[in-house]
Parts: sequence; structure tokens; C-alpha cells
Amino acid sequence: MKYLVIRIRDLEGSACWQAVDAHGAPLAESGEGNLDQAAKLSQGCKVVFLIPAREVFRARLGLPARGRRSAVRGAKYALEDRIAGDVEDLHFAVGAADGDELDVAAVDRKWLAALLERAIEAGLRPVAVHGEGDALPDLPNTAAALLEADSLLLRDGSGQVVFADPAELAGLVEVACAEHAGEEAVPFRLVIYCEPGIEDAAREAMTHLDGREVELRLLDQGVMPQLAAESMSGEAVNLLQGEFRPRNNRSRGLREIAVGLLAVALLLPGYLAMDGWRAHREYRSIAEAVEARLRQLMPEVGAAAELRGEFRRRIASADLSAAANSDGFLRLLQSLEFDGSDRTSVLGLNYGSGSASVRLAAADMENLEQARRSLIASGYSVLIQTAVPESNGSVVGELSIRDDPDR
Repeated sequence: MKYLVIRIRDLEGSACWQAVDAHGAPLAESGEGNLDQAAKLSQGCKVVFLIPAREVFRARLGLPARGRRSAVRGAKYALEDRIAGDVEDLHFAVGAADGDELDVAAVDRKWLAALLERAIEAGLRPVAVHGEGDALPDLPNTAAALLEADSLLLRDGSGQVVFADPAELAGLVEVACAEHAGEEAVPFRLVIYCEPGIEDAAREAMTHLDGREVELRLLDQGVMPQLAAESMSGEAVNLLQGEFRPRNNRSRGLREIAVGLLAVALLLPGYLAMDGWRAHREYRSIAEAVEARLRQLMPEVGAAAELRGEFRRRIASADLSAAANSDGFLRLLQSLEFDGSDRTSVLGLNYGSGSASVRLAAADMENLEQARRSLIASGYSVLIQTAVPESNGSVVGELSIRDDPDR
């Protein structure tokens, strides 16, 4: 899968962009212009927007006992004292839980709506919108700074993002260091990313950071390859949640196919006994789509195999009715189409309530890791629970996959 990551400059449509694969590797040279020009390059790509950090408020909150949905509803009240202006005017979104904490992002609702309207006019329908600060690495006890000629982005070790003037770099780092200093001071590290043209300015700023561990990384290919690669990590908060969640005819189609898949493959093997040529024709149409889909999922199964029987043998669903009533089940199946699928196949799947456990056979550990990163790029939180080497050099792994219903 190809992605076009577009960094938005303003609502007028000024932008720059970079095409990458699902793992963040660049596929072409970066470009700049307006959204109409970017749209011409978006064919066959999923589009991801990075919006200015000055438009996004970022925080990290304790995870409520009732989980993510409660966090979305309660975030605006928890942050009311920390946000200037009326929180009722803001749209809130949450990221993946990290232990007992949750990343929260807020953006002006009208601003985001105007951007998406401008995008649609240009022919772009993004699958994700992130604050550009989320495209900087988020590492413990490490601050990451993006230094450009006219701006500075700083993301500290707690995930906070600050937009400032480049001259404020030293002061901001001192504040970040002070926030992380405890009774036993933890070593604090700073990584500065910048283009070669402003390398001197970066080195000048570094001279004021006495006693700090500082690393300078020059972006020889420009800023966009770095930002685009990091945006594929799966750690950024997607603002397209709730009222801004994409809804289109494809979602309705997925639901219809999901119901057909579950009914035909798992629940109603006797459907052909129904009277009437129309029912028979409708069944054949659904059955052909189902069997083609199952063939993609289980490429190692012989041509003469009874696919639906094999699928019933492999799958154990915790709640089939819930899966049939949402897009989540089929979306997961589609996400299990990996690049080079002849080297990675599905052995078993247990799905329920937006989470799944999937057993995969991969050619090697690298292919299993590629499968994990591919699922992360599709919007899932993924952990490799087990990875057992086989005698032929392949690996059988079990992945724990969690979906986000608001993404």
C-alpha cells in the first residue's frame, strides 16, 4: 500500500508532500505546491494530512477506568483549565493507551471542517489527520526538535508538542529538562533535526545547551521524508474520529459484504435450499465474492479445497453477531492482505469486540515484523505475542490486534 503524506501549511491549500510505503520508506522525491497539485499524485495512495502544530493542542491524561470512550467524552472537561478559549469549540481525539495513560489531541472544530472541505474540493479524502508534532519521534527522556528557517517544533519526552521561534530552542529544552528532573536526575537527551542550509543555526543553539546530550541529524533529503516516515509509526493521534470519522459508500459496502461473508461462510451453509431463482442468483453473487476473498486469505489451500469449510475450521469468533453488525471484521480481513502474501498466510483468527488474535505463518521473522507494521499502518495497535521458529526456517507467530472504533 502506498501513502501520500501531505503537510498542510494553511487553509488556502499551500502544502508539501512525500509518497511512502506502509513502513515509511520514500517512494518518490518530495514535492510542494497546493492541494490540487497534490491530488494529481494521490491516485492509488491513501492520503495522510499533517496539520500545523500551532492548530493542535496535545496532552497526556490518565486513562479512565471506563476506557477510551469515556476519555473522549471527559477530555474537554479535564483540560478545560489548560486550554485558552472555549473547549466547546474544540474537537477532541485520543490515541492508543500507553499503560494507564492516553494521548489526547484537540483542534478547533471549524478549522478542521474547513480544511476537510478544501481537501474534498481538491479531490482528496484523507484517511488520517495528525498534528505535525506527532510526526516527531516520541522517546522516553528524549526531546526531538525540528528546526526550520522560520519555525521550531519540539516534542519532549512526555509527548507534549510546542511550536515556537527558532531562537527559543535553548530555553525550551531547559524547561523540558527541568520537568524531567527528579530526586535522581534521569539523563535527558535532545535530538535536533534540520536541513543542511540552517546547520549553523542549529550548532549555535547547541552551544547554549551546556551539559546536555545533544545529537544533530541533518536531513539531506529535506524535512518531508523524515516526517512522512515517522507518521507511519502508528503512534500519532488521528483526528478523524467521532463526527469527523470518514463515512462513505465503501463503509456500507463493507458492512454488506461482512454480513454476507459471515452468513455464507459460517452461519447459513444451507442457503441454496431457499426457493426462487432470484435468491439463488443473489447467493451465487455473494458466494463468488466470499470464495475469492477466502482464496486471498488462504493462498496455500489447494484449488480443490472446500474453502468455506476450511475457513470455519480456522476461525473461532467470540461474537459473530457483533462482527456481522460492523465493518470491523471485514476490515481486519482486508488488512490481512500483506505485500508478498505468498510468504505470509493466515492460520487462525479469533475476533470479537474490536480486538483479535491472529496466527500467521511467515517465511521468517522479518516477514512477521513486516506483517505487524502493515497492520499498524492500517490503524491497529499490534503486539507479537509469540514467534515460534519451524524446522524449515519459517516462523509461526501470534499477533494481538486491537482496533479503534473511532478511527
